[in-house]
Amino acid sequence: MNIPTHLTHLESAHNIKICYAAEAGSRAFGYASEASDYDVRFIYIHPPEWYLSIDRGRDVIEAPISEKLDMSGWEITKGLRLYRKSNPSLLEWLQADTVYADRFSFSEALRGIQHFRPKQALFHFLHIAGNNEKKVKEGTIPVKALLHMIRSIAGARWIQEYGAFPPNDIRKLEFPFSDEFTRALELKQSGFAGDVPVSASLLAYVKEELEELTRYANLFIQADSDPTEELNRLFQITLKKAWPESRF
Repeated sequence: MNIPTHLTHLESAHNIKICYAAEAGSRAFGYASEASDYDVRFIYIHPPEWYLSIDRGRDVIEAPISEKLDMSGWEITKGLRLYRKSNPSLLEWLQADTVYADRFSFSEALRGIQHFRPKQALFHFLHIAGNNEKKVKEGTIPVKALLHMIRSIAGARWIQEYGAFPPNDIRKLEFPFSDEFTRALELKQSGFAGDVPVSASLLAYVKEELEELTRYANLFIQADSDPTEELNRLFQITLKKAWPESRF
């Protein structure tokens, strides 16, 4: 599957330059099977003229290529505004192990802007964990939902303990029920997509963690910082690098 070629076609079709593209979803989280889709996410930039209109255009490109490949991206200023909010999806893209495009020194410069708002990330992971915990029916749960629940609880706990955004790969996170976790992970990686039993003790742990981490998130006092000036400068520099021939 030639993903870089598809990215090049998107550039031509939309008259854009792709600054950064990486794998997201199950393949990034460490529990994909051979049958799993490829979820490619990217940040792109238009020519300078696009930014001179009083009416801003659409800032998302969605390009489902096939049943196995889904590609979508955010326009750069949208991405930078979301970085200012510590958008968890964007932070996951930026630390992906599989990177398909990385140009104009964009990702390095963006990571160099030290800015993380833990509260937003905490609520993101707790929301995912809570939604998947509701999928338990009579002691069983879809295997993918179980892994999402485990990864989200472990990710929220990571933020509390380390004050940093957690790793993408579920295998790098810390979770006490190693036997159940390992069994579910192996099943998912083998291609199994059905329900698996979940122990009462694991569910009790998840409920306790949800309650404790939600209290922590609600009481968390976030440091006040504003990276807008740095993000504006990064946008301006990237625009010049991406379109050096432009007269604007």
